[in-house]
Amino acid sequence: MINMDNVMDMVSPPVETNNNNAKHSLKLPIFGRVQFVRDREGQMCAAIVLAYWTYGTFIPLFIILIPRYEDGLISLPVFLGFLTVSVLCLLSFFRSSLTNPGRIPEFSAAEDKDSNWSKCRVCNQMRPPRAHHCRRCGQCVMKMDHHCPWINNCVGENNHFAFMQLLFYAFLLGLYTFVLVMLHFWVFPKCVACNREAFYIKHSIWFMYLAFLLSVNMMGMMGVQFCQQHINLISNKTTLEKMINHGGPKNIQGKCYNSYRQICGQGHPIFWLCPIGRRRPLTAQFQYPV
Repeated sequence: MINMDNVMDMVSPPVETNNNNAKHSLKLPIFGRVQFVRDREGQMCAAIVLAYWTYGTFIPLFIILIPRYEDGLISLPVFLGFLTVSVLCLLSFFRSSLTNPGRIPEFSAAEDKDSNWSKCRVCNQMRPPRAHHCRRCGQCVMKMDHHCPWINNCVGENNHFAFMQLLFYAFLLGLYTFVLVMLHFWVFPKCVACNREAFYIKHSIWFMYLAFLLSVNMMGMMGVQFCQQHINLISNKTTLEKMINHGGPKNIQGKCYNSYRQICGQGHPIFWLCPIGRRRPLTAQFQYPV
């Protein structure tokens, strides 16, 4: 999920070019203000993710869950649990993709004359420490972690929690699908309630083979990514700082709980699992360790 081209942009000298991947914002009645980046590569990657989610949700649902539930082999909590994980995965994807990753606040020289803010060489905007400019998004991003083409957005201070949720729920969805496929192959008998004349039932073996491969791939990729993000979080470093050998802040967070509060806010930990709702990260005060 890490774009090496964006990392090279961070370390290479800035070149003023016309940015065709500028961000656009739109205010929706329920979701509020959302933004999207006009990047063909990112839009294609995001479309692949949505297709991945669609296949990984509807194939197990119509081939395994619904027939086995009607046969009495799967309980209602298992059925609803799969739907819940799938919906939370989709919501976290949209939240991480459509949220401004880290808008830079206005800089007041009179109030911040003793601060260590610096001027961006690309957009000439004053920015706090650990903020970087992303040419794909066309803006400087607060506490930028990396640009992820799979969500067509940067991962920064304002959507880092949603990106972690996406990795977590995508891993759970892959694990859920893997277990269901194994039960379908090795435990469950032939279904009684399913319509054997339906196309997806007649050719279910091939759909299940593909679902198995996709679930294993999803578990592996999302599990590794989540572990990397977890290590970065408790060591108070971003992916970008590691990849350009900057090192980031040298202090280590005291507790894992406090590290997650830095991006998830001060609410109860149970609400950290919900992609809906506003977050107020503790780092919003720009008091970054140096």
